[in-house]
Amino acid sequence: MYNEWKKYNRKKFLKSLERKGMQVHLITHPLILEELTRLRDKSTNRFEFRHSLRRMGELLTYELLRFGKIKKIPLVTPLGKSHGYKLEDGYVVVPVLRAGVPIAEGFNAMISSVEIAFVSCWRDKDLSVVVEYAKVPDISNKQVIIIDPMLATGHSLCAVYETLRRFGKAKSWKILAVIASPVGLKEISKSFPKGTDVFICALDDSAFGKDFLGPGLNSHGYIVPGLGDAGDRAYGSPLKLSKK
Repeated sequence: MYNEWKKYNRKKFLKSLERKGMQVHLITHPLILEELTRLRDKSTNRFEFRHSLRRMGELLTYELLRFGKIKKIPLVTPLGKSHGYKLEDGYVVVPVLRAGVPIAEGFNAMISSVEIAFVSCWRDKDLSVVVEYAKVPDISNKQVIIIDPMLATGHSLCAVYETLRRFGKAKSWKILAVIASPVGLKEISKSFPKGTDVFICALDDSAFGKDFLGPGLNSHGYIVPGLGDAGDRAYGSPLKLSKK
């Protein structure tokens, strides 16, 4: 793995993903960078962390819908007839439990008509992923947006994608993540279809060494410097169910 990434170059890497049909949008709006700073800061408490994730969801909605299609509709103002606009496509937002929920809440606050699906994954110590739970509406001909704050190994998103495919043929696939690693981006490019858009606020690719899986991703599958375990920071560390 070390030799595979030894000659990593960000610009060339992103170009290689583009050639495969995956477009990575690195969002650097000042308000987003402020929220990202709060999320990275280890002194940010749970309430503030969840609030920043939700705010991030609202801000990222603007960026994602920059490419949204609209249709003209008739309306009547207090003084006469006119016309307005409405989003043309249907959207299904899929937060990966637990950490994706606050971002999805932010997205839902911006688009009242959005449908929400829930998928729960569990990543084991060997970094393999098992989907434990899925409640998903029909996604046929809709834009599906998968939300996971940390795109680390990419295994969770690939597992979610394979699960969602059983619920219809989506019109398009989009991914919203706060921070991504090159390893994760490369992994999802193998599974997701051409035309997939990935929206991220940071690409952590500076830390690297022989004990890393790739640039910015340590041997435990955590992004460095990242922001830690987003689920635990938002909701606390869960206890394992004791055996009776």
